[in-house]
Amino acid sequence: ALSLNSKILVMDEPSAVLTLHEVEKLFEIIHKLKQQGLGLIYIGHRLDEIFEIADRTQVMRDGACIADKDLADCTRQSLIEMMVGRELKNEFPLKSPSIGKTKLKIRNMTRGKVVQNISLKVRSGEILGLAGLVGAGRTELARLIFGADPRDAGEIQLDGERLSVCSPREAIAAGIGLLTEDRKLQGLVLSHSVKDNFGLPNLNRFAPAGFVRTSIERREFQDYVTTMRVKISNENQKANQLSGGNQQKLVIAKWLARHCEVLIFDEPTRGIDVGAKYEIYQLMNDLAAKGKAIIMISSELPEILGMADRILVMHEGKITGEIEDVTSTTQEEIMHFAVA
Repeated sequence: ALSLNSKILVMDEPSAVLTLHEVEKLFEIIHKLKQQGLGLIYIGHRLDEIFEIADRTQVMRDGACIADKDLADCTRQSLIEMMVGRELKNEFPLKSPSIGKTKLKIRNMTRGKVVQNISLKVRSGEILGLAGLVGAGRTELARLIFGADPRDAGEIQLDGERLSVCSPREAIAAGIGLLTEDRKLQGLVLSHSVKDNFGLPNLNRFAPAGFVRTSIERREFQDYVTTMRVKISNENQKANQLSGGNQQKLVIAKWLARHCEVLIFDEPTRGIDVGAKYEIYQLMNDLAAKGKAIIMISSELPEILGMADRILVMHEGKITGEIEDVTSTTQEEIMHFAVA
């Protein structure tokens, strides 16, 4: 874009998949471009970044611009409230975790140098945060647990019983669900209807004899769409017509219908607005309160600190740190383990 001698540069979520160091380099470039007189439009959901580089902000909600302000006149809280259209006292919902016995146990999980001899456990009612830089192996570990990739070694136990999980089909049957990092590429079939997407992991229930029982599918679809507050025009609407937040809520809805005992959330709030983020956080807390075991992978350290009951940090395919007292830790401590 710069080689074309552009006068205005539009950046849409440029930091979404960057490491912390890469984001710092990006901001250095942005500051230099501003000094050279280039106009920039920076689209993002990470408010820390907005306050770091922007001079003025426009807040959009439901397709309309509802505020145009100098950032000097704004606070983080006021921006959040403008984005969601209501008062939001806390960025993360309050919770009272009731953590039980070990639900999922992983032993010596290995795949080449990508995932190296990892062992971990997740307890009933617990949200386990997996932190680390891009390329640390977190997503690869999740895919091994879900049976999406072959493993060289490793054992999976659920409620003390050893599982043979060599495919997503077997993982789903065992009660393990994965909300993938890229909902557009792996979480949804964008060209299909929202109802069809909802039914995909539930076909064994909706079509036990090979024919879809549409009345049951439609009833459950409507129930979960209402529960998750997914904004759709009708059940035949294509998934690619939904906003990022509603796409993610649709992905979550289809896994809720499976009644999984273990749910892996890989970057659950990437590219969605603050209001939808809060709803997803609340849902994760509700699932944990019902005894589900949750693994949350996130590159946003405030999210890890705000949601996790315990944190594991990965670096180059290995676990380099475990933080049990999340309330007293800092982003700096996590980064120390992440670059070990």
